[in-house]
Amino acid sequence: MPASQKVTVGDGIEFVVEPVEDPDPVYYTDQSPGFNIRITNNDGKWELGPESEFRWNIEIDGREVFSETKKFGPLDHGESTSITVGDRVLAYEGHGVFGIGAGGATGRKNDDRWDLRSKKRGTPAYSFSVWDKSHYVASIDRPKLFQKTLIATTLVLIIFAAVQISIAQGWI
Repeated sequence: MPASQKVTVGDGIEFVVEPVEDPDPVYYTDQSPGFNIRITNNDGKWELGPESEFRWNIEIDGREVFSETKKFGPLDHGESTSITVGDRVLAYEGHGVFGIGAGGATGRKNDDRWDLRSKKRGTPAYSFSVWDKSHYVASIDRPKLFQKTLIATTLVLIIFAAVQISIAQGWI
């Protein structure tokens, strides 16, 4: 099951990651999911400048498969902005983690704005499962179908046994 958490940088720069389309129920290795990142400046000290940036990355089973730096801004107190990223084939099977790397800021003389800087290592913001479709069908879908078939067969046998007992007792 997917899980998410808010990533907070400084005293209130918040990053929230949500998939453009929810996994059904997992992502497959041939899919290219997109992710919406909502950035909100709840910080009472910083107004973010136009050169602010963060790094997003996707790791699958601890191996980084994508990483990119994105610029945004300016972002005043209480403002939000959204950026859509991703749209790349996942390719590897395993446990996926979408991370956000940001922290520290630089400023200029005579300017109230600070530019947020990206960090190489991301903080987990959203996690998900990635399966090869044929592996998922063989491991999950077929056993479910087999269980349903067993239940249906059991019900038919119980009904057949009840009819046999009824005939033997002379009730029918």
